[in-house]
Amino acid sequence: MESKITEVYHKEPDERHNTDCSKVSEMLDLVIDGEATSEEERFFNTHLEECVSCFETHQKQKLLKGIISGHLKRVIVPESLALSIKARIQETL
Repeated sequence: MESKITEVYHKEPDERHNTDCSKVSEMLDLVIDGEATSEEERFFNTHLEECVSCFETHQKQKLLKGIISGHLKRVIVPESLALSIKARIQETL
């Protein structure tokens, strides 16, 4: 006889669950970067408590970001260069 936990994770995901997973996937970078609203964070965290797959994806993404950011150096550039780059980007939009 399977435990209740095993039964939950062996169930076929329903459409709502897939929709929630898609939403969580889109929010992943916002949450990791600390740019999500408190409402988005609540939804995100509640979903992670229920979905092993999304929880694992979140952990992998956090780990990857930590590894990458640990190897990058922050370089201060002249304000004129930053403004020039921003202007060029705006021209392409």
